[in-house]
Amino acid sequence: MAVAGRTVLDVLRLSTVYLGEHGSGTPRLDAELLCAHALGLQRMDVYLQFDRPLRDGELDVIRELVRRRGRGEPVAYLTGVREFYGRSFAVDPAVLIPRPETETLVEVVLRHLRAGPDGGRGARVADLGTGSGCIAVSLAAEMPGLRVVATDVSAAALVVAQRNAERHGVSERISFVQGSWGEALEGALDMVVSNPPYVTTDELAHADRDVRDFEPHVALLAG
Repeated sequence: MAVAGRTVLDVLRLSTVYLGEHGSGTPRLDAELLCAHALGLQRMDVYLQFDRPLRDGELDVIRELVRRRGRGEPVAYLTGVREFYGRSFAVDPAVLIPRPETETLVEVVLRHLRAGPDGGRGARVADLGTGSGCIAVSLAAEMPGLRVVATDVSAAALVVAQRNAERHGVSERISFVQGSWGEALEGALDMVVSNPPYVTTDELAHADRDVRDFEPHVALLAG
């Protein structure tokens, strides 16, 4: 049953205003992503159905997502996905949300590997502190034949990383190992890659609440 008087566009507008009033720096984008997620749509498809009345239950789902976002919970944790290097990665509070700037690291690694012997085919790379696996999976997906050893101290993070490897069809070429940094590594490697924790305790205390209150501190704090 449709909710009388509430269309997709109505809720999108109301959600944008609410999120803007509750600290979101990107209220319209957040509202679009949350509405799309709740309705099972792609983000741009929200506008193709802008005049559709909401069905019973849809409004409640959107309200809850928007309230949680208003309390600072990251959109990526609410939707369970984050785009990285042209692919969709599963994320949850066990892993750091992939950052766009980390795509630059992937680009640099790919460039060096391709400039090496045989264009990097058959190379063996380690990704230390793999988290969601976004670096390891992106490298393996971009370079067929590349083998990756991905380590993380967190068993929960490795579950997410494994899921992403399976999602993108590269799980047979990535070995996931639980351990602190390189302590679990064995055998020769052609390259070691890492996006390690880099935030000080003081910086974290003054970080946006999205980061400070929700992302795993073990993946953020240096030292």
